Order: sequence, then C-alpha cells, then structure tokens
Amino acid sequence: MKAKYLMIATVATLLAACSNDENEVNNGPVEARVTAGMGVETRAVNDATSSFAANDAIGVIVTKVEQKEEVGAATSGMVERYKNVKYTTAQGGITATFAAGTGAGIFFQDATETVTFAAYYPYQTTTNAGTLPGTDGSGIIAVDTKDNNKVTADENKQAKIDFLFASGATASKSSPKVEFKDNSSTLGGTNCQFQHKMAQLKLVIVGSTQDGFTEEEAKAVCAGTSTYKLGGLKHTGTFTLAVADGTATGTAKVSDDAQAVADWTITGCARTDDVDNYKRTYTLILLPQDCSSSALTFGAEIGGQNYSNKTSITPNLQAGKTYTFTIMVKKKGLEVSGCTIKEWENGGTGSGNAEM
Repeated sequence: MKAKYLMIATVATLLAACSNDENEVNNGPVEARVTAGMGVETRAVNDATSSFAANDAIGVIVTKVEQKEEVGAATSGMVERYKNVKYTTAQGGITATFAAGTGAGIFFQDATETVTFAAYYPYQTTTNAGTLPGTDGSGIIAVDTKDNNKVTADENKQAKIDFLFASGATASKSSPKVEFKDNSSTLGGTNCQFQHKMAQLKLVIVGSTQDGFTEEEAKAVCAGTSTYKLGGLKHTGTFTLAVADGTATGTAKVSDDAQAVADWTITGCARTDDVDNYKRTYTLILLPQDCSSSALTFGAEIGGQNYSNKTSITPNLQAGKTYTFTIMVKKKGLEVSGCTIKEWENGGTGSGNAEM
C-alpha cells in the first residue's frame, strides 16, 4: 500500500512538473513567424516575376503595439526594439516563408498586445535591430540606378534597387504568424502585400525585315556589336522608410539636386534576346520621375548604322508601374509605338516616328 501511494505521489509530481514547464513556455516570449506574398508581376529581377527568390532577405519593422483597452498602455517596448530585423527565405515562391537567425528574430512579450508590422526589400544592414537603415538610423537609403541596372553572369545588380514595401500586417503572441498578404477582399481589410516603390521601363527593340533589312541585318539587333543609349533620366535619389504615429511608409524619389544623364549606355543592362524574331528587350528599374514633357532620347548603333528617336519616349514614371515602348528599327529610321503602361498597373498608349 505504501508503494502504491508513493507511485501516485511520483506521478502527481511529474504531472505538476509538466504543467509548470508548459506554463513557463506560455508565459515566455514567442517568436514571430513571417510569410509574405506578392501581387501579379511584382518582381523585376526574378525569372518568376511574382515570386521571391531563394535567399531573398527582407527587413521587418514593428510599427505599432496596441494593448487591450482594459489593460492600459503597452509596455513591451517592441517598437523601439525591432526597427530592422533581417528575415530570409530559403526557397522563395509566390508565398514565401521567412526566418531569422537563431535568437535574432522578433519575439512577442505580452499576450495582451496586438502588434502591427511593416517590411521592405532588399534588406539593408544596420548595427542592430533597433535602428532603421540608412545613415545614422535615418531610414534614408541612397539609390543610384545608373550602374545598378547592369547584369552579368555573376551578378544581377537590379536586386539592389528593386525596392518593395509592405505594411499593415498584424499578429500577437497567441497568433504569431505575420502575413504580408492581400486582405482587401474582407470587410475592413487592406492589401498588405509587397508593392513596388520604383518604376519600370521596358524598351522592346525589333529589327524589321519588312522595311529594307535582310534577316541577317535584322538579327544584328541582338548582336554583341550593337550598342544602345538612353538620355534624359535622373538616376540618383533615395528610398526612405519612416514610421509616424504607428503608420509606416516606404517612398522612392529623385534627389532635389539630381541632374539628368544625357548619354546613358544601356547595352549591358538587364535584357532578353529573341534572335529568331530579331528582338531585344531591355527592362530598367528607375526612380519615379515625370518625363512626359521632355522626351527621353534613344540612340542605337546597329550593323554600323546609327538610329535615334528624340520625341516619342515620354513616360511619366510612377512608382509601381511598368512602361513599355516598342522601337521598330527600319532601314530608313526608327518607329516608336505602342507605349503601354500595365501592372505593376494599367495605363494608356502612344506612338511616334524618328528618322536617321
């Protein structure tokens, strides 16, 4: 009988220990789990335009902490502690799961708090997670698009300037999954997906066999000896992260003192070639700027001949929009047509001609 009571006491002790351990876990910090989604054609730098790539890193920011009304003011200090926390995705995808390094993530402190988050891409290094990126924690990141549109076999520099921003996602200790997704279809919901903060310009250059070129001459559009230039763009500016009254913003803009570059060689910039259809497409990531009243100048040297257009490429480059101009190279000149603006967002059309 004594042994039976001893066994019961031992089991009770073990159960109490398990219960205490469980309570300790529940009462301790809980790490945030981050997932992020993108809208249609969000990315410029990946083959899958609406996907994150493996090893993409984002910076996650706590923008607001709200306490239950009956409890009082929030006391966890998460806003001050988590201003730039690095989260990385191992596999990427349309909806990607991100993780921080061991012990380096965001931890919920108080079960009665609801926390609001923002995030940006690409991640910028800071001395600690409690400091916004940029000089002296200002949140202001310098941007230069002139050299960072280049792509080589070893590096795609566009990833450095394809700034994305998301905000409004909420989570808590009891529901620690931070989801940057589109909630706008639900009552009172908002779109928390990553959105472009830069503009995109596509130049589709086509050799025309209907206007004097032989097939071989038209294929020279994609030849290594052909060169292309674009003038009139401003390349220096900033991407600024800011948090005011619990609301986060991410804004890209041209610097006030930026000067337009008259002769930007784009030959080595991000492009795709379709030799069989005599077509080369340049995809450029640019700072938002209005070029509608002062046309960009396009110049090409193809097969030893020079071609130019100085009147027809007039986009108002807005954040989140892509502008496509089709440039038909003819024996006697160029024809620029089919200016389209799409998602990133939808827009209008335009056309024009240029001679040699």
